[in-house]
Amino acid sequence: MPFELTYNRRAIALTALLTVAPWVASAQAPGRIVGTVLDAITGEPIAAVELTVSGSDHRSTSDLKGQFVIDSVPPGLLKVTAQTIGYHPITTAYYTVLPDSATTVSFKLAPITVLLPPVEVIGERAVAAPSMVGATLLTRTQLPKNGSIIEALQGAVPGLQTHGRGEYARQSIRGSRSDVLYVINGAVITPPLTFYIDAADVDCVEVRRGYRAANEIRPSFVGETYSGVILIWTRGSLTPRPEGCPPS
Repeated sequence: MPFELTYNRRAIALTALLTVAPWVASAQAPGRIVGTVLDAITGEPIAAVELTVSGSDHRSTSDLKGQFVIDSVPPGLLKVTAQTIGYHPITTAYYTVLPDSATTVSFKLAPITVLLPPVEVIGERAVAAPSMVGATLLTRTQLPKNGSIIEALQGAVPGLQTHGRGEYARQSIRGSRSDVLYVINGAVITPPLTFYIDAADVDCVEVRRGYRAANEIRPSFVGETYSGVILIWTRGSLTPRPEGCPPS
């Protein structure tokens, strides 16, 4: 009888172990990150973009369709950085990678505006990046040292409201149902702003209110109205700035 009891206990333990083992193996299985990289202005795919999981050696490169896959990624919270020549690099907010699953992370990269050598032009001189009356200008001394620049504006700019979170977040002004337009270093980006901009990398931000402000940035929007414009100048940008926005 004692032998039979011991044998039964061992059988039960072995059965339990075999039941739990697949779950443990699955929980430790790596995941992968998939996505697409597009030009924020044209919407065209960007090839040869380097994608890197922050703080690790896991990386990949986008193909001709702008698509990429990063394999064997350890499960957990992580950020992904996208960078290539001619575009501003982007680091995402935290994403959760699950075991043996694919996490989708997509990018819209803003092109870097490069100043060309001066050319003499005869005609009316345009004023670059004029500041509007009633606009709110915040410089790097008034901005937090880290965190999302969009989140930093909440509460700092009267009338600016944020709806949603992460890459689905949108901003509006004065209770309007219309989103705001974004201008990053001179590049016009329609909402939502799907990439992360750290406040530590920003020299200044100007928020201009009303449809007129958006119309001055780009005169013709077919079927679109915007409640204002958020203009952001990052460190090292050579694009014209409004008076009061210090150089890097």
